[in-house]
Amino acid sequence: MNTSKRLVDQKSQGRKFKYVSILLLTILVLVAAGCSNAKPAKIVIATKGNTESNVMQQLLKQIVEANTSIKVDTVKLDNSILWEAIKKGEVDAYVEYTGTALMNILKQEPDRDPDAVYNKVKTMLEEQQNLIMLDQLGFDSTYAFAVRKEVADQYGITNLTQLAEHSSQLRFAADPMIEKSSRPDGYRLVKEAYGFNFKQLVGISNPSLQLEALKNKEAEVMITIATKGIFEVNNLVPLEDDKHIFLPYYAAPLVRKETLEAHPELKEVLNKLSNKVSLEAIREMNRQIDAEQKKPEDVVKEWLKQKGFVK
Repeated sequence: MNTSKRLVDQKSQGRKFKYVSILLLTILVLVAAGCSNAKPAKIVIATKGNTESNVMQQLLKQIVEANTSIKVDTVKLDNSILWEAIKKGEVDAYVEYTGTALMNILKQEPDRDPDAVYNKVKTMLEEQQNLIMLDQLGFDSTYAFAVRKEVADQYGITNLTQLAEHSSQLRFAADPMIEKSSRPDGYRLVKEAYGFNFKQLVGISNPSLQLEALKNKEAEVMITIATKGIFEVNNLVPLEDDKHIFLPYYAAPLVRKETLEAHPELKEVLNKLSNKVSLEAIREMNRQIDAEQKKPEDVVKEWLKQKGFVK
């Protein structure tokens, strides 16, 4: 009797084991199928739409897709719309400038110490907006005076102090209202710091037409952005701001904290670009796009290959 009962119990246990095994196998198959059909992780990286912002968008996109399984969608948004979009989670990342973040976004007083600005912006953005500013890319997209090369060679001008010494002999192509500007990094403060006294203010509002005035020798000096790709191709010399009057506008990736928590690998991947994009490098990429009409994605891909970031 005991033997028969043991046989029955053994058969019952065998059926239970078989049932559980089948159930577990079914679950594993369903999980595997779900994983195979799952959509790949995706983030959205934005550009402000100008040449330099397009370059930086592509830098982030391509290095992320080369080093992770994350798919990157791209979007172009104006400044104010972009800021609201990243706060709402419609955008995951873009490259911002430290000076822009300090004054335009955080509404703080200007500061001319690059490290102090970066640290303040990084801290405040995380505390107030849950946004993480990663390592700076390496270049400062601030303002710069440019002089025709033959003029710079003639007078031995390499910085703004030397420009001021010869300013009475030079014509300055600029917006007619430039001396009225109240910007904290505007011409008025620069003029006071260096003592400019130009021979003539050639009033031209459009930056492209200011450049044409220099090319046509109707003026010798203009203000532009230090990262523009206009210098060598137009025989212009960018001058050093030796008193550091212009505010720092260093570029750095800005990423939603939630995005980094969901994809922690992004921090290390994006920081591969830390201090790797020099002023000369961004100028050259901007030049190729503006002067040679190359596509940002192609220019960036070639640069990343040259630097060993992608194969």
